[in-house]
Formats: sequence, structure tokens, C-alpha cells
Amino acid sequence: MAECTFKKNDGSCAGCDLSKPPEAEAHPQDDKLRAALDPIRHKLLVMSGKGGVGKSSVAVCLALTLARRGFAVGLMDVDLHGPNVLRMLGLGEALDLTSGQFTLPGPLMDNLKVISIEAMMKNREAAVIWRGPVKHKVIEQFLTEVEWGPLDFLIIDAPPGTGDEPLSVAHTIPDAKAVIVTTPQEIALADVRKSLNFCDKVNMKVVGLVENMSRLVCPDCGKDIPLFPAAGSQRLAQTTGIPLLGSLPFDHQVVAAADTGRLTDVSTEASPFFQEMERIAATILEKVGQAVPLAKKPVREPGVSTFAVPLKDGQPAAQFPQCDAFALVRVKDGEVVEQQTALPTSAHPGLWPLWLEQKGVTHLFAPGIKTGAREVFLRKDIQVADGDPTLPAEDQVRRFLAANPA
Repeated sequence: MAECTFKKNDGSCAGCDLSKPPEAEAHPQDDKLRAALDPIRHKLLVMSGKGGVGKSSVAVCLALTLARRGFAVGLMDVDLHGPNVLRMLGLGEALDLTSGQFTLPGPLMDNLKVISIEAMMKNREAAVIWRGPVKHKVIEQFLTEVEWGPLDFLIIDAPPGTGDEPLSVAHTIPDAKAVIVTTPQEIALADVRKSLNFCDKVNMKVVGLVENMSRLVCPDCGKDIPLFPAAGSQRLAQTTGIPLLGSLPFDHQVVAAADTGRLTDVSTEASPFFQEMERIAATILEKVGQAVPLAKKPVREPGVSTFAVPLKDGQPAAQFPQCDAFALVRVKDGEVVEQQTALPTSAHPGLWPLWLEQKGVTHLFAPGIKTGAREVFLRKDIQVADGDPTLPAEDQVRRFLAANPA
């Protein structure tokens, strides 16, 4: 926490400035962090003043809604003591942790990345007992060591309150904006005021409020049944000048799907909750000024295939994990037109899928590749074959082309 400045003779606190971290905690804006954050257009911190208001459900469903609309979305769970994101989505072991890649339904594979502390825990039931500096370091690692790549949105699920995690996010991601989740009951609204005060102290802009569990939609007649006194959030929005983005109903099927890890199975058409979330997402898109996904610059030239052949000491590698470089062989109209040697930017094999994708690779010869790694490449639309490490790179490519004519 930022250190208070005592100005009164009796030692009472005259106020403290949280807009900047103290020197001991200040985050150095190094090249690695900037490189990670610059390709991410919008960063949204989903927070709440108190627990039990459905903040994580809102964060996960907002990420799903945006991803279904075609936006490139990252979902980062920094609720380190109560991480629930992976369980809500039914995600198990990551296929590629460094790229935030899990087994997701087909339509979401390419444009939704997820990271949570649970992905690194052998025992997901174990308590996380960490102090503030460790939490800050983990959040920093989530940002810099996961290969997020270009994203339209990074949705950050923070724990309730105004403690270490949201403070670390505010200091590490200066352009993050807050989406504050509440319920209509007065005790929750009182805590929202604290969240708004926190955002003011750390100079974080607030996109708006989301009212959760505002009503129950009768499954028989479709009528709304109020669960709390009406218009509480609307009154708070009017008095604070913070817009109310929408009011989400209590939806039994969403609750059941989150408990069983099947949120991705709930369709918008069948869910009053997701129907309202669509409207909330549309309002957020309007407020951040992005109506459609950003056009991605194509890395693959039409009509050109690029083959990657792993090398070890300049020769084709007998086993894919042993390679220290790649021969990149470009093919146009069925003919080899160019070959070059490229060194990966990292020696970690977990980063190679993203790096090869950025190189425009369409085919990979990978003898000895494991099934999980093969699936990661296939999800990036990189075809994987064993190749023949006894042959030079160009000969391997020509043999493949002869056996697989266009």
C-alpha cells in the first residue's frame, strides 16, 4: 500500500496519495511490459466493492460475449485467493500455458485466451497465502510472460474490495478502465462508493456500473420478479454521474452452467442473462469507441506456403524439442522460391507456436512432437508432419509437395 503522509502534530493521517506507487513498489515501465501491453487495445478491470455480487460471472460472460462477437479477448484472473474462472469455463490443464491456450470450443479457440493462478496449482483446493509484493509480481508475470499478442480486449477479474490486486493492476496498467459490479441492495451499493473512491484515487476511469441479480425471470410466464428494492443502482448512477451499463437478471441455467464448467454451452438466445450481457457489451463497445474487431494484418501471403524445418547445429533435428533454429522454406506455385534460417526469439518451446505463426508458417515438420503441442500448432492453422530429418530441409519440402500436389 502507499505510505501515508503525516502532516498533523497529533500523528493523525492527513490523507495519502494512491495515484502513484511509492518508490519501493513502483513498477518499472520496462520494454517487456510495454511490449506486452501495447498490442492490447482496451483493458477492463472488473471489480466490486464486496463479495457475492457475481463479479467473476460477469467478467467471464463479458469475455465470452465479446469473443463470440469476433473480438480477440484475453481473460486474466487476478483473484488470487479465490480463482474461479477456469472452473466456470470447465478448463483443465493448459495446452500451452505461456500462450494462455486451453481446450476451448472451436469458435472460441482462436480469439479467447485465459490465464489464472489455478493453471499453475497442482492442488486447486490449496489456499494461496501470499503478501502484497508477491501478488504484484504474479500479476506482472501474467502480463509479461503470457504471450497475449494483439487483443481487442483484456478482461481482468479482480477480487472484491480495493486491496493489493486492483492496486497492482492500476499501477501496472495505467490505461486500464473499471467496470464495477454490484447488486441493487443498499449494502452492496455502499461498497460501490468505496470502489468509485478507489478509482478516483488511482486515476482510473470508470466505464460504468453493472447491476447483477436485479430480477428473476419467471421460467413459466416470462415476467420479471424483483429480488431487491428497485432502482437502487439507477439512483447511484444518477448521483455519481457514472453510467449504469445494464441490469442482469438472475438466470438459473447460467448459475448451473458456471457450477459445472459449461458456460460456453449456454446460448444467447436461450438465456435472459446473456441477452442482457449482449446489450451491456454493445454499450461498452460504444463507450470505448470500438464497434468492430480490429483488422489483423495478414502474415501469410496469398498463394504462398512457408514450411518450418527444425534444425540442430545447422542440420535437420532428429527430435523437434532439440532444435535451436528453423529453416523457413517458402513455396509459391508448387516451387521452392526461398530458404532462410531463423532463430526463435525464445529458447522455450512453449513460445514457438506464436513465433512461427507470426513468421507466416503454414506447415511444420516436427519429428517426435507430443500430441498436446501438435494440437496447439493445429489450432494456429499450422499443419504438422513428421518429415524426414535425414534429408536437407528443401528436399523434405519437395518430397512433401510431390506426395501432396495442390
